[in-house]
Amino acid sequence: MAACGGSMAAAMAAMLIISTSICVSSGKKITVQITNLIRYDNAMVIDCRSSDDDLGQQTLLYGQSMEWRFNPNFSKTTLYYCNAMWEAKQIHFHAYEYMRDNYGCGLDCRWLFTVDGLYAYNSKNESWDFRFSCLV
Repeated sequence: MAACGGSMAAAMAAMLIISTSICVSSGKKITVQITNLIRYDNAMVIDCRSSDDDLGQQTLLYGQSMEWRFNPNFSKTTLYYCNAMWEAKQIHFHAYEYMRDNYGCGLDCRWLFTVDGLYAYNSKNESWDFRFSCLV
């Protein structure tokens, strides 16, 4: 009888894990977009990655964007970080950080590089929030 109860508990646990995995993987995907609006004659080289995905190095001319989509991981620790370079400047920033962005940008996380600095789109207020200066 005890073996049967243990087997039932194991089966229930397995079903819970499977159903949780299905819910996480079938959830809506997050979109991250990074746009270069620094200056018309400035190309920006950007390299983004997470612990699981290397998106490769891309060159963005003025007005061009890079974009990717993903499902956050089950443990809510998803982090994409990027290195952006142009002229003699280089910036390292977190393009997506679950604990910050799950409620900040929601499913649509957009970044805008301008001559003044880096802006992040705030979907709650439908505004661009200044994050930090790129002039240093």
